[in-house]
Amino acid sequence: MRIKKSLICVLISLSLLAGCAKAPSEVEKEIDDYNSAQAVSETDIDTLPVSDALNEARSFCDANKTNIKIQNLILPESTKMPTYDVRFDTSGAVEVFKMLQNEPMLSNSGGGAVVESPDDITAWKGKKENCFTSSPELKGTLYYRDKSAVKRSDWGSYYNFDMGMNEAGIMTLFADERKTGIGSALKYSVEKRYLTDFLKNTESFDMCDGKKMSVSDAADFAQKFCNDKLADSENRQFVYQVNYIDVRKVADGKYGYYVSLCRKDKYGNLFDATSMYPYLTDEFEARNALIASPMYLWITSHDSIAEFQRMYTFSIAESGTNDKIVTLRSAVDTLSKELAQGKSYDFDTAELKYIFEVTQSDYIDAAREFAKSGDNNDFITIYSPEAVYAYGSYKITAKPYWVFTDITAQNTGTNCGRIFMIDALDGSLRVENADEYGRLKINY
Repeated sequence: MRIKKSLICVLISLSLLAGCAKAPSEVEKEIDDYNSAQAVSETDIDTLPVSDALNEARSFCDANKTNIKIQNLILPESTKMPTYDVRFDTSGAVEVFKMLQNEPMLSNSGGGAVVESPDDITAWKGKKENCFTSSPELKGTLYYRDKSAVKRSDWGSYYNFDMGMNEAGIMTLFADERKTGIGSALKYSVEKRYLTDFLKNTESFDMCDGKKMSVSDAADFAQKFCNDKLADSENRQFVYQVNYIDVRKVADGKYGYYVSLCRKDKYGNLFDATSMYPYLTDEFEARNALIASPMYLWITSHDSIAEFQRMYTFSIAESGTNDKIVTLRSAVDTLSKELAQGKSYDFDTAELKYIFEVTQSDYIDAAREFAKSGDNNDFITIYSPEAVYAYGSYKITAKPYWVFTDITAQNTGTNCGRIFMIDALDGSLRVENADEYGRLKINY
């Protein structure tokens, strides 16, 4: 990752070339960190009661002598960490979507047109080459701000709508670039990323409407909107909290805030908000698939939202109690043993958060068999959460993991290379390091 032996050697050489002058303090610190890092060769999985494990984690970073360095430790406000059964559930989402059609902050006046779009589940299921190599089209509700903008293609699909929701609970507002000149947040480069202490940060930027907005104001604006307007769609089982904030440059002197938000349960446990997980056959052939369920707002003016997306709506029910969890020290030891020895690894974040894991799915079982059958004719077998939902008979479990990320936020292709996950219940390790095309990176 960041501090490699070859880099240290280069830095030392540069110091020597400059004469006998003392090396800069930050270079000395990197050398000291590298020399003192102790790679772990054997690990024991220690568990503690939740409150004790969290207290141990808070003190661990200061005393850490391993080759795993953590810049930002992100912990829940938890007193209890159960295991959850999870279901796709849109029982509260329909009314919320109707309300959003008359929401001024989304530039919606309620005077537009609503179209119900049909699904293709029957045709999708009927042909294996389609079913196991593509994601199904679910029933949707589409909103057009202008009735005259309703468009339908020759093959029966609606397009160019301003806002939409499908029956798995994906809810999206699209940026109106034709009208405002401001496109999707993912079009613009990242100037700066904030990972913690959002509500205390007073740094400000000029927005596209000519007014300034601070990081703390953006965080407050985003959380208030999501909790006031969207929480009913998941029957208020979750509170929404900022996960990270990007400052993205729209034009010279004009910026917007891309605010990633995560779910929080009644105990104060945080849920994963990673943008995407791999869904190629190789990724779920011998292990459980994961569900990415991100939520974000794109804020380009002080009183409106240019774009947002929330992936899926869920209901959760406690299915098991966990009196103890794996300690951060054990998670770090496991990671240290797994990674290359003789190097120091510098992670931007270590988080204790819940991951949505598909523990049983008729779709995934059938997709595995299809991939083995030889009938796929070189098509790549995939899974998607929509496919799991549409095929039926599934089980999704949410449970805590220690998650380590190394983040690069410099351009529109922001990614963190690899995400390392340590199961906080049994101490097992999994690494997410490929996107849907097999490239060794994953969006965060």
